[in-house]
Amino acid sequence: MSSPQFPESAEARRVLVVGGTGFVGQHLVARLAESGRAARVLTRNALAAPPALRGERVELVEGNYRDPAALHAALEGVDAVCHLAKGEGRNWQEYLDNDVEPTRQVAEAALRQGVRRFIYVGSIDSYASACPDDRIDGSTTLDPRIERRNHYARSKAACEDMLRTMAREQGLPLVILRLGIVIGAGSSPVHYGVGRFTEWNRLTYWGDGRHKLPFVLVEDAADALVRALDVPAIEERSFLIADAPLLSARDYVAAMQARSGGRVHAAPRAIWRYWLTDLARGLVKTAIRHPNRHLSSLHDWRCRSHRATYDAAQSIAALGWRPAGTREALIERGIYPAVEAML
Repeated sequence: MSSPQFPESAEARRVLVVGGTGFVGQHLVARLAESGRAARVLTRNALAAPPALRGERVELVEGNYRDPAALHAALEGVDAVCHLAKGEGRNWQEYLDNDVEPTRQVAEAALRQGVRRFIYVGSIDSYASACPDDRIDGSTTLDPRIERRNHYARSKAACEDMLRTMAREQGLPLVILRLGIVIGAGSSPVHYGVGRFTEWNRLTYWGDGRHKLPFVLVEDAADALVRALDVPAIEERSFLIADAPLLSARDYVAAMQARSGGRVHAAPRAIWRYWLTDLARGLVKTAIRHPNRHLSSLHDWRCRSHRATYDAAQSIAALGWRPAGTREALIERGIYPAVEAML
């Protein structure tokens, strides 16, 4: 496949952001505007769009990315696509209907439009990350036992597999970025990558909570996405977007406690205990033939702890990307603003 032609002027580029009203999406739109690009955001309700999306370089287009007519209108005059949206569901079929199929429609519409780059945001949840001796980077393949994983991890992996097929067979100019545990201003301190929260200030760790996790500041994640729009000859590659492993879940909670005046309560919990509880629930649903029945695996629960070591050196080199790189930055710019918003 020949490399796409990149406009010399940043002002000549218009980027469609699918999922632009979300946490990372809003920061991406702001970063696009800072770089001199025009951002177009497809949103169901333009009047209810967050204030961050009301800049002069931001165009709001009403519609749903699951609607082919809305997609066609949103893609007119667009140079590139950043697809951050994620579907949800109560069972695997709903994930296929709400995530995989809409992603296919976005990619097909982008191909018809002839965009020069299609960036898909995957998930580190699709990795096999349970073993502390493993090292994960952008070239690491997704979990070979993905069928034993939760629906979200499977769905994101299925989207990647489908898009890679379209890249090989139809020339989709695909680049995949898998974001780490994204933290920062505008988010909640409640993050599934840290542990299971029952309230914003009460949680149990995935295991003992002592190993380092792949955090990344939201502004750094947005910067990586913008950089991936411009670097030539990276089609069909994937990149891990995470800072150096600097903080554990316990470090995260300690920062929450410091900023909240000690109002956060956390405790360790063995992974097998999560699994047994979920398995018992799944067996009951299976016995009564519940439409959302699903038997979880111990492998899936172990992967939620992200005990592997994440290494973004390849992404830093290829994209010319520079994440914050210090514990202080992750705490002061990533954790403190989220906690302050809850007080």
